[in-house]
Amino acid sequence: MLQKKQVLQDIIKKKGIVVRNREITLSSGEKSFYYYDLKKVSLDPGAINQIGDLLLEEILLKFGRVKSIGGMASGAVPLIAAVIMKSTNSNSYMTGFYVRKERKTYGLQKVIEGKIIEPVVIVDDVITTGNSIREVINAVKGEGFDIRGVFTLLDREENHGLKKLVDCYSLFRHSDFSSYINEQLERKKE
Repeated sequence: MLQKKQVLQDIIKKKGIVVRNREITLSSGEKSFYYYDLKKVSLDPGAINQIGDLLLEEILLKFGRVKSIGGMASGAVPLIAAVIMKSTNSNSYMTGFYVRKERKTYGLQKVIEGKIIEPVVIVDDVITTGNSIREVINAVKGEGFDIRGVFTLLDREENHGLKKLVDCYSLFRHSDFSSYINEQLERKKE
């Protein structure tokens, strides 16, 4: 597992961190000189294979038997697909679902797509404020399901407060990349 995690960390450094000498606006509205673009990572064939293995292993380790994983479209969708595919090989078969930002105005007018079976874990690529994860939790609870916890690829460590509501874990934290980011910021200044 440590080797897979190191490989993934290297991929994130190479493909998933954007460092600029001008501010980038985050989804929270906050400004930053660096951005975790983990969609580039989760849509990379080598990286998503590592992500599927690592997330499945860690979710089962932290939460035990889980029947469904889901998250907000679009960031969580590749993660969900990777984990449910890997779960078929591990005798821990899981279903997947995702929550739309807005209810469809046609067809069955769903907010949640897929199948939810308890116990449920929410996944996402990056957690900053936790607002999108809260939206998922509210939608899932609104359908009468409980959430066992949350697992993300990366926690920006910006005191999102979600840990007071639900167990939260991440494969990586901002502090795992802060030295690298600081080096890149210094290079941008030169």
